[in-house]
Amino acid sequence: MSETETLCKHLVVEHCRRINAGDLEGLLALYSPAVTYEDPVGTGPRSGIEALRAHAGAAIECHAYEDFGAPVAAQDGATAAVPVVTTMNYLPWGPNLVRLGYIPAPPEEADGSALRIRFDYVMAVKVGADGLINDMRGYWGRSDVVYLGPAEPAEEKVVSR
Repeated sequence: MSETETLCKHLVVEHCRRINAGDLEGLLALYSPAVTYEDPVGTGPRSGIEALRAHAGAAIECHAYEDFGAPVAAQDGATAAVPVVTTMNYLPWGPNLVRLGYIPAPPEEADGSALRIRFDYVMAVKVGADGLINDMRGYWGRSDVVYLGPAEPAEEKVVSR
């Protein structure tokens, strides 16, 4: 494996690790100040480290945990992708995701304060010559979202598939 493939794979996994640690500043240190990202793809790209700070900060505020699989590198020497299962609290940001149409509404009987969300997605990053991530894409759709109860993750309710 080339050094660039190793770096790309390391960075895509390190993104997940730093989310899990709640380390927003450490996460942002992996990214170029001029980063472009789109998460989820289809909602329009956003640019700049401050926009990413708000986005990643919201995930950390919801206690996101990213269980990642094996990263895969592309032949271009600059891109890697990893499958991720993210679990996070519905509050405080879930209602905004519903309002924007990114996720389906939770079951009516659900207690939002105890509700958790699971997203199955693929994250792809492109690394620049400076060794920092300059582009990140999160691929997931509404059918990749599952609501979970607070204490019994095995009793998940699939909202739409």
